[in-house]
Amino acid sequence: MGEGAVHRRGEAKFEEILASFRRSLPGDVGGIGCFIGIVRGITGTGRNVMSLRYECAEDVASKLKAIADDAEKMPGIRRASIHHVIDELSPGDDTVYVLVAGRGRREVFRALEGIMERVKKEPLIWKKEVTQNGEYWVQE
Repeated sequence: MGEGAVHRRGEAKFEEILASFRRSLPGDVGGIGCFIGIVRGITGTGRNVMSLRYECAEDVASKLKAIADDAEKMPGIRRASIHHVIDELSPGDDTVYVLVAGRGRREVFRALEGIMERVKKEPLIWKKEVTQNGEYWVQE
């Protein structure tokens, strides 16, 4: 079964998540792919980012789990895990960890991309960017 979780800043440590993930893999796994999202220090329009505030609906962890569960139904995918940080973050801080284990790299890379597309659109996660010029909700 897939895994989806929401964490506060400092609660999720990639090394621990990866170690736990690896312990539960079946013997036919040939690769693990990871995506780590981080807070940019500069916006697309060149403004310096002071902080980024993530907020979410109450059911986000279950939505992330559902996305991971769906990924595990893809051919060649054996395990998927999504961990999102919901808090006030600084440039360089990690925002999301996505791990996918599969029989081969092609399946794993395809699943990672699909998961991130869904994470950006489906769960209700909002982010407010604070720059030297003010703050605003990011529309993606």
